[in-house]
Amino acid sequence: MEKSVATGEGALSVATDERSGDVLVVNRTAANVTVVDPRKGVVEEMVAPGANPNHVEVADGSAYVVDKSGAGAAGEDQVTRIRVTR
Repeated sequence: MEKSVATGEGALSVATDERSGDVLVVNRTAANVTVVDPRKGVVEEMVAPGANPNHVEVADGSAYVVDKSGAGAAGEDQVTRIRVTR
């Protein structure tokens, strides 16, 4: 059975946490990351990592999201870590 889950505007990057099975979706236009439980077909959480989230990678129970807004102290891009646990 296929199911669609609305995640947010401008979905750009997707990664899966192998431990929990959760799917993380970077929504650039909405400026957030959606954590989806694909088994239940629901959004579990929305996280706001920065103004222009661009990419997500998952490793060892954490998701790393690159924010390409240049909002760092010296105008650099930033990385936000999100714990993915269940």
